[in-house]
Amino acid sequence: MYIYKLLRKEIQFLLPILISLFLFFSTNIIGVCDISELAYWSKKMLDEPLRIVAYSFVHVDFNHLLSNIFGVSILRYCLITLNSRNNSLFLLLILFIVPIQTIYLYLMDNYLFYANDNLLVGLSGVIYGSYSFLMLSSFFGNENFFKIHIGLTRNMNIFNLLSFLLVFGMIYSFLPGISLNGHFAGFISGIIIFYLSSKCRLFRI
Repeated sequence: MYIYKLLRKEIQFLLPILISLFLFFSTNIIGVCDISELAYWSKKMLDEPLRIVAYSFVHVDFNHLLSNIFGVSILRYCLITLNSRNNSLFLLLILFIVPIQTIYLYLMDNYLFYANDNLLVGLSGVIYGSYSFLMLSSFFGNENFFKIHIGLTRNMNIFNLLSFLLVFGMIYSFLPGISLNGHFAGFISGIIIFYLSSKCRLFRI
């Protein structure tokens, strides 16, 4: 019974990590397929929709994977500190962030930057989106995720922590080999989700 209760609390964090580990083993270790076959690539997104789901869980190397696992652990700490009342909030955020950030990236690549040869992989966009959602939630408080009760409390320490991580992360994103647009897409997605969720509460949709 204790293990069951523990799994119910931790599965939202374990599942994305396990999927990432499985794909890392499949692509980087035994070479079932190449990373480029699962990566975000605007030229191929409409023809190969599997990429929409897969690219967030594929990682270039072990350091890339490890840094994102560490990002998930920080997210877990924030949710516990904010007294989250929902054991699936991170999974819900993933379900919303992935399509929103993908649409943003697709529009930017095809209609603004005309850079449809960019390849992106990694969970960092989801992590940035979750951070920005929780940053706003920690500042304003957030009882409901649309119609789902999450009970996030206000906490300025978490707000300061996430603000620092997001600012530092954006500065870090200017380094060579790091996707500023990918990180910004996740960041914007979290803000959009918070806004839509707030509107849903306000108008009782």
